[in-house]
Amino acid sequence: MAVKDLLNKGLLMHGIGAGVLKSVTGNIAEMTTSQSMNMNITATKEDVYGGDSTFPLYTYISKMEGTVEITNAEFKLSQVQIAQGTRITASGNKRNYRVLITKDDQQLVKDGVLTGVEVIAVIGPDGNDASAAVTVTDAGAVTFGEAAVAGEYAVWFKATDANSVQAEMLKNAMPEVATFNWMFTTEDSEGNKYQIDIYARRVRADGELKIETARDKATTPSLKVKILDPGDGHDDFAVVTITPLAA
Repeated sequence: MAVKDLLNKGLLMHGIGAGVLKSVTGNIAEMTTSQSMNMNITATKEDVYGGDSTFPLYTYISKMEGTVEITNAEFKLSQVQIAQGTRITASGNKRNYRVLITKDDQQLVKDGVLTGVEVIAVIGPDGNDASAAVTVTDAGAVTFGEAAVAGEYAVWFKATDANSVQAEMLKNAMPEVATFNWMFTTEDSEGNKYQIDIYARRVRADGELKIETARDKATTPSLKVKILDPGDGHDDFAVVTITPLAA
């Protein structure tokens, strides 16, 4: 297909496709279950006036901004890694537990093996703090004091889990610069298939992160990145490529 035909080919912008962000240090966030992707390029224009005319003699662009916002159907820890300056640890991490025990129990988890137990809170049968009445060891063994009353105790605690991965969001760290690639398949009014690729050479997340949980609702985490100057002598801050696909 000739260049002029592709330049003027009307395509239906249908479907979502998939994308990937890769930072300068190799951190990767792949997005294959997104709900929307929005690239927005804006420009600030300045008008120059002169003489008696009420129309500008000249207009020029003083500033350009580009953003990409992606809404995902799933939450991934790699998204946090791109959105924030993080430190990732894959061993020695702890996860939260909440268990209910009584004075007859000697372990937080019956027949379970715990290490690195760190008690967060002990809530007594009356709903008040009961940490003074319950002693918990590093291995999860429980001892009730003489002042402990009968009833059910809710114990919140952390314990080491070998399968946990942790992303620490650092207060003085910036999100890393990354490349952005997106691809999706669409068609024209005659049913011919095309692939559209979108590429931004240098982007950086805006640092925003929202994690929401709700009853009877599946939330959609979003990621927003800002397009940066391409640098390194390149002029193309963003590229759109259209390729006809074989039937």
